Amino acid sequence: MSHTAEAPSALDRLQAREEIMQICYWYQGEGFGERFSPAAVMPFLNLDRALVADIFEALAADGTMEKSFGTYAFTAGGKRGAGRLFVETFTEFQTGTHGECTAGCCEGDEVCDHD
Repeated sequence: MSHTAEAPSALDRLQAREEIMQICYWYQGEGFGERFSPAAVMPFLNLDRALVADIFEALAADGTMEKSFGTYAFTAGGKRGAGRLFVETFTEFQTGTHGECTAGCCEGDEVCDHD
């Protein structure tokens, strides 16, 4: 989704919200930190900075994130929700290719139980 001069539709806002939550979940999972800001996620988005800041405020208002000193962190429920979105979006990319064990047990000298 790219931004235009028009106000984003409700669907565009929902898509942007889910994208931001997934980026924050990934960001945290990669060890880049537990706190997020609109500026930190902007390199991963093609959205207007004001819209991103507005969505962070909405995430804080609905209890998905908590705001402190201009940065945001997931609440426990927010992290679960973001994790669920992340899994739903990226599960198909996590499966092995033909002949590859998806359980990860075939990477060493061990006998694979998944044959």
